[in-house]
Amino acid sequence: MTYLVILDSGHGLDTPGKRTPLFPDDSFMKENEFNRAVVRKIDLLLEKQENIDVVFTTTEKRDISLEERISRVNQLYDKVKTLYDKIVLVSVHANALTGAWGSQNGTETYHYPTNPVDKKFAETIHKNLVQSIKLKDRGVIGEEFYIIKNAKMTACLCECAFMDNLNEAKLLITDEFRQACAIGITHGLLEYFGISQEKKDEFKKYSNGMTELKGNAEDLTVKVVDKKIWNITEFTNCTNGTFYWYNNDGITYPTSILYEDGKAYRDVANHYYNFGCPQSVFIVHKDGTVDLKRIYFLSELDLSKVRLVVGGVGLRNTQDSNFYYSPVSEGFKKGINKVTGKEEDQSGVLAKRNKTVLGYNKRLNKCYLLTVPSISHGDLLKLISIGEEPYDIAISLDGGGSTFMDANSEYVFQGENSRRIHNIIGFGL
Repeated sequence: MTYLVILDSGHGLDTPGKRTPLFPDDSFMKENEFNRAVVRKIDLLLEKQENIDVVFTTTEKRDISLEERISRVNQLYDKVKTLYDKIVLVSVHANALTGAWGSQNGTETYHYPTNPVDKKFAETIHKNLVQSIKLKDRGVIGEEFYIIKNAKMTACLCECAFMDNLNEAKLLITDEFRQACAIGITHGLLEYFGISQEKKDEFKKYSNGMTELKGNAEDLTVKVVDKKIWNITEFTNCTNGTFYWYNNDGITYPTSILYEDGKAYRDVANHYYNFGCPQSVFIVHKDGTVDLKRIYFLSELDLSKVRLVVGGVGLRNTQDSNFYYSPVSEGFKKGINKVTGKEEDQSGVLAKRNKTVLGYNKRLNKCYLLTVPSISHGDLLKLISIGEEPYDIAISLDGGGSTFMDANSEYVFQGENSRRIHNIIGFGL
């Protein structure tokens, strides 16, 4: 099966009136700036699909009339319609009501009213778009807009958000929101074509050896195991948990703050050399929201509102403009090894080793567990900050030989079988 997607960026840069009202700083956004950015992002997302080709109704920056754009794509359709199993057109727009700031808000998708094929297509695109950007669902609407009325191929028109709603206009100018629109429309296209998107995306294994679990914050759980990792057979969809140490009898205990559902396994961070240092903790509140804070003691949090607290090395927090990555300030630095008496990087955090990350994407409201082979924290930071689902909040858990992941009852990332760890973290344990 082969498919052709025609993307329309709706209007030109100089189309009169197609812009936001003035922002408080007297700037504004032209609608085409948003439309053009989104269709280009869709093109990039579809590039990895070998059986999908993409063309644009226009690549010019100047205004190209509706009549000319439709003439172009209809002529193309006549030439190539026998080469593809399906040909579709998506026109991307930002909505407006009065052109002055108002309370109108949300997302709507249009189709030609008497065409059931177009309606089904619009419904599929709209469902995925709304799921991705999470604005008010204004529905799928039949309307005789010129572009969807006169296109020879299946077509829909997406009004992603309102340019004359100040809150939504602030979203429209961000790359994050534009990417979310592109992802939603792309997922809709793939669903309409019947191309698997790995909807069971709770687990992914990448060609570079990385493995990733994804789930809901409310399903994130910790379990004390105090076992060698190869003996952990009763749980799946999990990774190693917090940093830990052991007593003279070999019994492990957490050295990171760890709390769940009223039980504190460790209420103060006590890594080798971080006495007197705060630690970043990944917090899941009882209402399902996720946060990251640097604290000295568990008692600094309002535990009546908290379900889960997991300590680690703070990597990233886009929700806090004052956050910065600094393992040294969290106590991970060189010191005297209590066992050998030698000065060394006891934490191993600064070394290039296997890493485990607990992350969160705010837009999707999803938590992640990621294992990466032999990587420095600098490269790890870059890795978790890019892609379709970057981590807005992230901490590094224990790593090195303790790093493992079990997914679907199979060890998909293997640490050292001799390593005895204190706890694991996973979804639905």
